[in-house]
Amino acid sequence: MPGTMICEIVTPEKMLYSAEASFVAVPATEGEIGFMYMRSPVMSTLNSGEVRVKPEASDIVLRFAIAGGYVEADGHKVVVLANRAVNITDVDPVLVKERITSFEQALTTSEADDPERAFKNSELEWYTLLDKLVSRI
Repeated sequence: MPGTMICEIVTPEKMLYSAEASFVAVPATEGEIGFMYMRSPVMSTLNSGEVRVKPEASDIVLRFAIAGGYVEADGHKVVVLANRAVNITDVDPVLVKERITSFEQALTTSEADDPERAFKNSELEWYTLLDKLVSRI
């Protein structure tokens, strides 16, 4: 359909989202980038943050949390290849708070040379991002 493009959000595990969209915004490493139909081709790395998608014929903007990755757009299609992603509406705020507390405690009690420290830090960053984005709903 004229004026729209395909938007896909893909993780290593699954295709999280695929539909026509009139606008997509991503947290690129050089700053937020917005995409509309027939935009010039772009390829960029992504920071952790929020992807916003305005589906075709809808006033509702969909919001996704992502943990880094890449974006490629050619004016007809935007593909977000995310290391990790979730639709914000699927996030349980109570579970997020529990996970933040759990990882904070785990990091407090872990040794500096703990081989799982990087994983714990990564998980804490992810759940902190989710907490921030869910609080905006």
